[in-house]
Amino acid sequence: PNMEKTGEVSDCGASLVKHALNPDKTFMQVHYLKGYFLLTFLASEVGECQLIHFFRQFVMKYHGQLILSQDFLQMLLDTFPDMLKRGLTLTAIYADWMDRPGIPKWLCERSSVWSQARQAKEVKAEVVKWTLPDQGRKGRGRKRRRGEPKVNYRELTSDRLVLLLELLLEEEVLSSSTLRSLNTTYHLHTQDAEVRHRWCELVVKHGHSQAYQDVQHFLVHDQAMGVYLYGELMVQEKADQQALARRCLSLVQEEMDQSARRVVEEMIL
Repeated sequence: PNMEKTGEVSDCGASLVKHALNPDKTFMQVHYLKGYFLLTFLASEVGECQLIHFFRQFVMKYHGQLILSQDFLQMLLDTFPDMLKRGLTLTAIYADWMDRPGIPKWLCERSSVWSQARQAKEVKAEVVKWTLPDQGRKGRGRKRRRGEPKVNYRELTSDRLVLLLELLLEEEVLSSSTLRSLNTTYHLHTQDAEVRHRWCELVVKHGHSQAYQDVQHFLVHDQAMGVYLYGELMVQEKADQQALARRCLSLVQEEMDQSARRVVEEMIL
């Protein structure tokens, strides 16, 4: 964040982002996405099972304490010293992931290759099936005729469902009937938290009121992941969505993590 002069360094050396609640940055989760890619990158370097075992050790050591990014990274480097031989120093990781905006250039180059993988192409083909009906309605102002063939949708694993929903989030318009069929086809409200989070984002973005109960269920039962959704409910400036955000906060505020509650209260009160 400091590269764009949007951050400040505290007395303890922590870099703080000052504009993380910028309402103009709707549907942007750079902090979540970048953290995801960093952890995925580290898993590829040390092995997924080894990283999960490291997480357990890390939590046991720092449970109940406030820590900085360098505490986590330094313990990781101490646990896996071979990373230093590959040039993965604390300084190098900070330069690539902490002190520069956006995703590292080398990762973007790698992702351009990944986008041509068979699995990605299969998901993109499913996206076309879901978006064509709405594009047709927008252009011709009609619904699908009874005589038109029924679309066959591919069964998707949870990771592919996440990608499908991520791509659908880029669409400006998705009708209520499309969203209803999407949920019916994949039972999105019963999937894992990563899938349900993105389903809730779609519901909020397109004002799909029939599934607001799914958003409420997520905010009540997945509080750690739901903070971002409160912001989305507020920036849409729809009275029913803002009322939903306030109602959910009232239901969970007594049991909510104090720091998370302060963030949500700043957004909605």
